[in-house]
Amino acid sequence: MLRILLITFLTLSLHAFSYPEPYQELGGPLFKARVQLDDLAYSPKYRPYILSYVVHSDHVLGHFKRLKAESDPAELQAYHKALLSLQSEYNALALFLHKQLTQVINNNQYHIFLKIASTLSDEDYNNPYLREKVYTYYHANRHIEASCILDNRIKSEWNAIAPYYPKKALFNYTTTDNAYYREVVLISTPYSPYATKIKAFFKKNNVTYISYDLNKDEEAAALFEKYKGTRIPMVIINNRVVEGYNEFEMDALLRH
Repeated sequence: MLRILLITFLTLSLHAFSYPEPYQELGGPLFKARVQLDDLAYSPKYRPYILSYVVHSDHVLGHFKRLKAESDPAELQAYHKALLSLQSEYNALALFLHKQLTQVINNNQYHIFLKIASTLSDEDYNNPYLREKVYTYYHANRHIEASCILDNRIKSEWNAIAPYYPKKALFNYTTTDNAYYREVVLISTPYSPYATKIKAFFKKNNVTYISYDLNKDEEAAALFEKYKGTRIPMVIINNRVVEGYNEFEMDALLRH
């Protein structure tokens, strides 16, 4: 019953109003975000946070639904102020969801990942670290369930990321031009989940590498400082650095 009421509330509130004309550059993305959050609202863990924003968004939209560009200046100012308040709440919610995204990836909760990833904005994807994290994890798990939103985004960016996308089946890195002189080094710590994924990637693709523990090995600390490392795991392939688990970049460097 609660789920039915929630669905009814979200559906009715979504279609009840037309968007006000003024400040579309600010209000448009905020109201669009409100729509994208609907699916995540059904997850008990996130429902209180999502509904708080949904209610706030619908209140602003409902209160100023008939506002026009030529409306009373005081009303326009009040609407702009309300949008800024809504934006502040959305920024806090987005930061919370970014942290949750990292947690669900680390805990390998793929279905929750799909729901959170669908709420990310274009601005979120301008962050290369977040972009790398989402695309890499999605690529590794897409066979479980595909996402139209992520597929369309990847398709639109295909020219930029295609060179780093592994081809069908395994690529034989042992036959590449640099296979005979290639040096691959992995610097990590024993409990790094991404280091475990990197080692599995290397094993799966028959890549020979040297592994260092940053907490124990002097060579690791020296290399980390030499290459100005900022996070681990860090992979060094012929003096080129890949930080974190980025299958696209490792694939590109191992091919050439």
